[in-house]
Amino acid sequence: AVDSMFVTVVPFTQLLLPTGFSPNGDGVNDVFRIVRSLNIKELKWFRVFNRWGQLVFETNRVEAGWDGQFKGEPQPLSTYVWTLRAITKDGEEINESGNVTLVR
Repeated sequence: AVDSMFVTVVPFTQLLLPTGFSPNGDGVNDVFRIVRSLNIKELKWFRVFNRWGQLVFETNRVEAGWDGQFKGEPQPLSTYVWTLRAITKDGEEINESGNVTLVR
């Protein structure tokens, strides 16, 4: 017997970020970062801003993250805004943003 199958590959892009983190040094959820990225070729930027719009963290490396500090000082419990721009392996530009709560 002979059979054939037609397979269609649909590119799937995914970026997952948590909605909160606790940089208390216990080794669990201490860094705010992209926890999963699929189909991402390049991260143009990943930025975190405080409630006054001040940039407190920036990187262009997918594996890097924010440890809750700014200029060597631990930042207070608050909600911070993040934004990112990435390029997929298909050449599509992705712009996303959201909020993260820093809990101490």
